[in-house]
Order: sequence, then structure tokens, then C-alpha cells
Amino acid sequence: MQKAVARWSGEKVKFEIRANSGHNSAVDEPPMFGDDEAMRPTEMLLGALGGCTGINAVLLLKKFRQPFKSLDVEVEGDQEKEWPHAFTEIRINFKIGWDGKHDKKLVESALDMAVNKYCPVDATLSHGTKIKVKRSDA
Repeated sequence: MQKAVARWSGEKVKFEIRANSGHNSAVDEPPMFGDDEAMRPTEMLLGALGGCTGINAVLLLKKFRQPFKSLDVEVEGDQEKEWPHAFTEIRINFKIGWDGKHDKKLVESALDMAVNKYCPVDATLSHGTKIKVKRSDA
């Protein structure tokens, strides 16, 4: 089971996030609500999707022996105008720098699998996940 804990910093709406792996991050909101000191939660969601699909793309492109030298995963999304501002569409663009001749069919296959077969973040967003809420006193 994966786990992360978001702990309020005591400052406006900034939260420090700690994962089971021991790594940390933070989320905040722009002025009026927050101090604009970290990513927005929605940006972190897009970043998680980009990171997840990117890791899989690197592994698959290497497996398929495709000569890439750089990979940027650009993720952007459109949100509803009204609360809760849910994403209505998310687009992923793999920007690949090549170091030689590559096989376009193998590359397309690798990218399709990176997103649609191996990325749990994409599967969660695409197929939906039931979220249960509870409360406990500290």
C-alpha cells in the first residue's frame, strides 16, 4: 500500500507532504489564500501523471532500443469554471530528442504502453477510483 501524509505547515494553506519513501514535497495556493510557496495540488496531479508516464516511456524506449537523448513530458489540462474545478481534459505531449534514426512504430507503441498499460496514475484518472473519507482525532 502506498501512503502519503499532508501536514498543515501552520501558515495559511501550505501543506508539507511526506511519502512512505521518505521524500517530501509541498503544496500551496496563490495569494489571497496562500503564500504561493509551492505547487498547487492540481499542478502536482499533472506532474504525477507526467512523471509516471515519463518513467515508463524511458524504460520502454530503452527496451525497444530507440536512440533518444532527451525526453520532456508536457502535461496540460482544462478545468471546469465552477467548483470543484475538475479537469475535463488532460493532454500529454512527449517531446523527444533523438540521437540517431528511430522506428516511429516502436516509439508510438512504447508511448501508448507507457500511458495506457503501465501508468497507475493514468489508470486511476481514466478508470476512476472510489475515495473513502473518515476522521480521527489527533
